Amino acid sequence: MDSDCLSLLPAVCLVLADPKQSPPDDTSLEKLLDWFKELHSQSDGQVLLQHQPCLLEFISSVCMSKTTDPAILSFTLKLTGLLAATTQELHLFDEGGLLVNVFEREAWGVCDLWEDASVRSGWLQGLLNMLKHQQALGFICGNGLIKVILQLQNDRSLFVACLANQLLVHILNFLTSPNMTNGSDVVGSSESSLRPDWVSASSEIMNAVVEALSSEDHPQVLQGLRLLSLVLSKCGEPIISTLWKDVLVPLEVLVNRGSESLIQTLITVLEAALGTPLLSQSEYKVEELLEAMLGDGNRKECFHCAALIVKLEKCPEVLKRKATDIILLPLQCVSTQPQAEKEINVVLKEQLSQKASCISLLMQSLSSLAQLAHTKYLFEDISIHSITSSVLLLLRMCSGHCPTSLLHSNAFTHLIGCCKVQRCGLDTLGALSVYEEILDLRKDIFGVLLDYLQSPDSHATVLKKTFQAVKRWIVCSPFPDLLQFISHDLFPVLEKRMCDLRWEVRDSTLEFITQLTTALNGNSGFTEALHTSGMVSVLLSSLADAEGYVRASAVAAVGEAVTASSHQMVLVSNSKLLDEALVQMMAILSQDTEGFPRRAVVQAFTSWLKGSHLITALELSLSSVLSLGGSDFDWEVKMHTLELAEVLMEKTLTCCPYAVQNFGSSEETRFTQALIKFKNFGLFDLLFNSLFDCDRPVCEKACALLVKLRTLTAETADLDNSLLVLNVCGNRWGDEVQRRYLNKQQAKASVSVTNGVTGSDEGTDCGLHCTKDISLPKILQILDLDDMQRMLTLSSDHVVNSPRSLMEDILSAAQHSEENIVDCY
Repeated sequence: MDSDCLSLLPAVCLVLADPKQSPPDDTSLEKLLDWFKELHSQSDGQVLLQHQPCLLEFISSVCMSKTTDPAILSFTLKLTGLLAATTQELHLFDEGGLLVNVFEREAWGVCDLWEDASVRSGWLQGLLNMLKHQQALGFICGNGLIKVILQLQNDRSLFVACLANQLLVHILNFLTSPNMTNGSDVVGSSESSLRPDWVSASSEIMNAVVEALSSEDHPQVLQGLRLLSLVLSKCGEPIISTLWKDVLVPLEVLVNRGSESLIQTLITVLEAALGTPLLSQSEYKVEELLEAMLGDGNRKECFHCAALIVKLEKCPEVLKRKATDIILLPLQCVSTQPQAEKEINVVLKEQLSQKASCISLLMQSLSSLAQLAHTKYLFEDISIHSITSSVLLLLRMCSGHCPTSLLHSNAFTHLIGCCKVQRCGLDTLGALSVYEEILDLRKDIFGVLLDYLQSPDSHATVLKKTFQAVKRWIVCSPFPDLLQFISHDLFPVLEKRMCDLRWEVRDSTLEFITQLTTALNGNSGFTEALHTSGMVSVLLSSLADAEGYVRASAVAAVGEAVTASSHQMVLVSNSKLLDEALVQMMAILSQDTEGFPRRAVVQAFTSWLKGSHLITALELSLSSVLSLGGSDFDWEVKMHTLELAEVLMEKTLTCCPYAVQNFGSSEETRFTQALIKFKNFGLFDLLFNSLFDCDRPVCEKACALLVKLRTLTAETADLDNSLLVLNVCGNRWGDEVQRRYLNKQQAKASVSVTNGVTGSDEGTDCGLHCTKDISLPKILQILDLDDMQRMLTLSSDHVVNSPRSLMEDILSAAQHSEENIVDCY
């Protein structure tokens, strides 16, 4: 393939260099670059430029042209960097001074092209591609390109500015790499071991960072901070400590200034510093800077800063505790009693009196609390009991219940019916379920959650969050009266919600029942309550819901109910559940017009089959499920059906623990019986039909299962093939098998004639042509499954997207363009 592409390369270069031709789209040019990268990596020391002189001519022509297109120039810059990534090829560029002509914009035929952002990004990417050896660094430093890169760091295009930062960090990293310092220890390497222009380059970059941080220009400060955080996270010593010493003073000024627009970036810088040795050395003041950002909680920005510090993975414990105390202030403030008024700072009171800032602060406080709860953080200055009470009070306020003794009436008016705070508060309440110290508040917690479930004003998304919180509290902290709570308090509310006019609520309710049934699987009391409370009837009726999503969730809920009942043997007294479920689910699979419910039905059968209690009960239905699922027009239904087939194979063959050798006759007999059972289920028809399906994932899955089946049949020496004969006539896969069958026999016949063997195979050919029944092992042998599997792993567009196809498209487009010009005259 590469030799074919290389033969087309000169013509492609001529087309790309021709300013009269419309340039290919950016995607095509990027794919062409990818091919060059692959070719370059596989060159094994051969210099591409020596074998393809058309590349040098193309690069020179584009750079000197006065009418070149920006897209082509950008492509050329990237390609040049890629080709100059070895010392041999860079030397070839240097011989004619071509490298300088490419990266010195004053040498271009059209200097105005620099105004195009794609050209500037191509220039930077070209240098990044080239920076793989010392000569490349010498070229960048020796030609004063560092200054240009630093200018681009403040480019109006964010993409160009980010690329410039990456290149600057790469240069600093390269300067301190072992091969640049003659093998000496990187951390301890001295500047004397580096060339003077390299030392000058590193100083120039570091001075630029200091200048940026000292600037009054906000965008310049931002870019300086972004470069600093990149250096801290990507570079090593001595770069980090040297640069940090230089930027410490302007960094302190920025922190103390407390600009809200810089907080996020400053935290990113300090977070990067926490992951370096700077933290352990007090003179670098990393911890002091973070503490200064927090202040004493009296600044507007300190809450945002505290929320960010709480999320840091590596953070000094003292600092984290201070940030935690600050971030909890808004939550405590809303639920504070009048006697604590003096403890609330003026800034916070002012922010809570304004609706937007009040909601924002409380959400920050709640989400930070949830984050701490996920790590089971140990609170010191305030009890988790008090925190949970505050969350409960906040949730009550959001639903319109507020004690008259509360201090901040303004906050209360902002919070009534606020879905954002409700959702955040419910998430936090669920996260707090990990703390055993608050189990005595369980009654209050479930009281608030039930109020939300019963309230007609609860938004659908709020109800979904409420269900999640209820589940977490039930699972994490089971209590003696749990079943009574579920039967008498929870199930009636769920039954009511199943009649909600909003389909999203019905769907969330069913999802919750499914999750709860799964979580309490093995609890016989819950399973019994599910039946005696009438919830099972509600679930079965939901299978006929008008909304497809709800029907799908109902299928999953019924499936889990059947599984739970079978595990507890409750089906003895409720034998109609499985029968009724099967009747309705088969109706959905055969008649439902939407894909989601049909997918859910097949998944339910797969889940049942994975258990050991329902295999016998499902045998009568499996054949229909495999047939309907395999012929469904939804490819995901077909995929789920193949997954069902895979589970069926595994379950049925578990009694046949075959090894490669020493089969016992009883195992072989069981294996044969298992294959006959598969045949009766229609499993082979499913697999062979799916093998030639129009959807590639379906074909891949079927092929993988057939390969597994072929391996098992090949390992069984005395398999009775007469019992495993399949009719190959009258179906799609059979026609394909017959075609391949005859092709192979004709090929054998041709070989026989060539070898002088005649006559003996004539009758065989006729017999093969008329064959209708072929044994399973023979079919698996006829199908070249390994080759099919290899082809299926290739992307569906691997031919269209090949380098050769890409080049042919470029040449074809150019030819059509010329024909159109001729037609114009």
